[in-house]
Order: sequence, then C-alpha cells, then structure tokens
Amino acid sequence: MSVWEDHVFPHGGLDALAPGLWQVTGSLTRNPLPRNMQVWRAPSGGLLVHSVICLDAEGMAALDALGPVQWIVVPCPMHRSDALPYRQRYPDAQLLCPSAARAKVEDVVAVDEVCETALPQLGITVHEPQGLKPFELHLVCPLEDGSKALVVTDALFNLGARPPSGFGGLILKWMGSVGPLGMTRLGRWLLMKDRSLLRSHLEQLAEVSDLSVLCVAHGEAVRADVASSLRQAAARLG
Repeated sequence: MSVWEDHVFPHGGLDALAPGLWQVTGSLTRNPLPRNMQVWRAPSGGLLVHSVICLDAEGMAALDALGPVQWIVVPCPMHRSDALPYRQRYPDAQLLCPSAARAKVEDVVAVDEVCETALPQLGITVHEPQGLKPFELHLVCPLEDGSKALVVTDALFNLGARPPSGFGGLILKWMGSVGPLGMTRLGRWLLMKDRSLLRSHLEQLAEVSDLSVLCVAHGEAVRADVASSLRQAAARLG
C-alpha cells in the first residue's frame, strides 16, 4: 500500500458550495468526528486546498479536473495529518500554514511560506482571531460570483444538523461538541483566551459585506444568513 493509500479513509464527494468553492467531508479511523477540506479556485485558475484530505482515485480525479493544485494550506497543527502526502503528490504547490503553527507543522512537512504573507497576494483577507490563543486564522475568500466565503477551522463547529451517529456520536455530545454553530466546550478550554474579545471578533466578521458561505472544519457549511449565524455564535459564548 502506498503512503497516499494509507491515508485514504471513507469520504464524500466534492460538493459545490458556491461558484469557485467546493468542500469534501471525510473521516478518520477510530474517530467519529467528521472533517472537511475546502477547495477554493483563485482568479488565476489555480486551486487552494485548505485542511487537506487524501481522497480515493475518483475523488482526486474530480479535484484535478477543477484546476491545478497550487497552494496547500495546513490551517493548524491539529490538521496536518495528510499534509505530507499532498506535498509529495503536488511537489510544485506552495505549502502554507499560519506563523503560529509553523514549528509544529514542520515536524511533519516542510513549509514554504506563512499564510499571513502569501494569502493576501491571492486576494484573500486574513483575520487573526482576537480572543483565541495563537492557533488558526480566519480567511475571507472572494468567490467567482462576487460574494465571499469565510473559512474557519476549529474555533467554530456546526454539528447540530447532522450529528455523528452511534457510540462515537454520543461521546461527542457528552464532550459538548454537538450543537448549533458555535465554540465547543473543549474548544473553549483549549483555544479561548478572552471570551469578550472572541465575541467581538465574531461580531466583526458578521459585518463583512457579501458573505454567502461559512465553512468550518467540522460540521456543515452555513449557506444562508451567514451574518446572523455568526452573531448567534457570538451570543452563545455568553
């Protein structure tokens, strides 16, 4: 079995969320938590893959049909498991991560540049989340229809509509990871530094004009009334 095949676990197909934006939902062995990979097509036609997931042959063919993979984003240390296989498969792509995550990401794969420097050159607005410990960035990506997508990683989960089933799902509920869009109990413990600042950060993101979709690493994308959903998530912080 190749290194790539060793990293392939059950996953869905490439779902179009908006013009120039796709998402795949995958899984991990012995872990009930679903995980998402976002694919954004830059104005140049190149693809940026965020929080990468190794797909089967059919899935990779569908990905490659969208355009050339030119940027691989490892959004935080917790989402680096498939970074090396992607680096090996796409050696000409730039591998990027937040500056706060660089040391831990480079434990498994070489990093070409940090997101804070590289992504604005693609037209992506990079927000450093106030109120969070240094961990992830929040990205506003322009879409092909003139609207925008907000991409976050672990600061917000959205597992309320389709929670994982079985015993694993019960464990996630017990841990406080299942519910409407918001920060999980574990996330508050591990990631949150200042509740008031984080609430203000989410409220400020809600003011970004023309937001049509919000993507998270775990759970469904929000595709209607994104601003209202962000304000509700901010309010749930208390």
